[in-house]
Amino acid sequence: MSKNKNSTVKEKIQSYKRSSIKIVSYLIVLIVIVVILNYFFRWSTYEEIPENLKQYSNIILLINPYIIYVYAALVFGFGYLITNTISGIVYRYFIRLTDYPTASTFRTLTKIVGIGVLLTVVASILNVNPATALTIGSFGGLVVGFATQTVLSHLIAGIFILITKPFTFGDVITISGQTGVVKEIRLMHLVLDSLDGSSEILIPCGNVITQILLKRKPPMQVKPIKTLLVLEEPPKSVKTGTVLTLKGKLVEAESGKPIPNMIIKIFDEDISRDALLATGNTDENGVFVINWQARTTDLFDNTVELYAKFEGTDDYRQSKSDVYVIEVV
Repeated sequence: MSKNKNSTVKEKIQSYKRSSIKIVSYLIVLIVIVVILNYFFRWSTYEEIPENLKQYSNIILLINPYIIYVYAALVFGFGYLITNTISGIVYRYFIRLTDYPTASTFRTLTKIVGIGVLLTVVASILNVNPATALTIGSFGGLVVGFATQTVLSHLIAGIFILITKPFTFGDVITISGQTGVVKEIRLMHLVLDSLDGSSEILIPCGNVITQILLKRKPPMQVKPIKTLLVLEEPPKSVKTGTVLTLKGKLVEAESGKPIPNMIIKIFDEDISRDALLATGNTDENGVFVINWQARTTDLFDNTVELYAKFEGTDDYRQSKSDVYVIEVV
């Protein structure tokens, strides 16, 4: 189990390192381009231009009045790339802790905040008059505030729901007189599937916060609980001695709830007796990562019919993954 955790931690660190290197690279390239442009085009009069550049004076004086817009475009462009990278980091962080729609929501929020910061920086580069900006911004904010009061209330309510999680996906709830299965939690709407599956019900998030919510309790599961073991498909061919990383997940079959701290065994299926190849444990998310050094267990067969198996406990039934055939060459 500790090996699996260490492997997962190493993967996270490598991912964050790659993203950090990408951000630093964008910043370095931006700085280099700005320094080069500043050296060539900062001169506003012929007299200021250095002797070695006077032969290009016409081009320099032509571009100089517009160089600030070039800087603004560069900052916005590279800033957008950096914002995308940061939002990717946020997404990868939250996808390990929550579901896809929630992680995507936080990624979108990060982009929105990042673009807002970028627009502020660009405005400062373009030397927008503070008094004018304040007057226009105040008036515009007042108009937009009144026009979007309802929209903003639903948006804030959606963020609050995503953070507090009063219900989760698959829950059966009744709200505003509508009963359905929680399908998706968006920033503006809660999406329910009707009980007969014939339609979707969209309820504004503001209504979800203010209405009484009836949440059905899940039916009691009779132990041992049925489980589902999924093994990610491995490569079809590997060289002898290659260390193959096998990944998968163990969950409750009906609820999809992850099952942590369980022993998972990797077997080679055989006619007489299946051969044990490797073992590992599930982490807190029900995920297992097991390393196996590729080798055959039969002298007359260069293939391995590989599968994962959970042998069960008093609380959980045993389960087995699909079988994958791997050629060991």
